[in-house]
Amino acid sequence: DPDNVAFCVLAADEEDEGDIALQIHFTLIQAFCCENDIDIVRVTDVSKLAVIVGTSEESGEPRDLHCILITV
Repeated sequence: DPDNVAFCVLAADEEDEGDIALQIHFTLIQAFCCENDIDIVRVTDVSKLAVIVGTSEESGEPRDLHCILITV
C-alpha cells in the first residue's frame, strides 16, 4: 500500500551497474515511487547497508537489499 510507505531505499554497488535486469527493476520502482510521491534514497554500498539492516530473523540468511520500502 503506497500510502503507508515513508520512503524507498535503492542500493546498488558499482558492479551492479552492468546488470540490465536490475536496472529495469530500479526503473520500475522509481516510476512507482514518483507516481505515488514516495521519496527515494540511493545507497552505493550494499555491504554497509547489510551491516546496518542485519540478517533475516527467520533464516539467518543475508537479505536482498537492492530495494527496501520503509513503512510508517
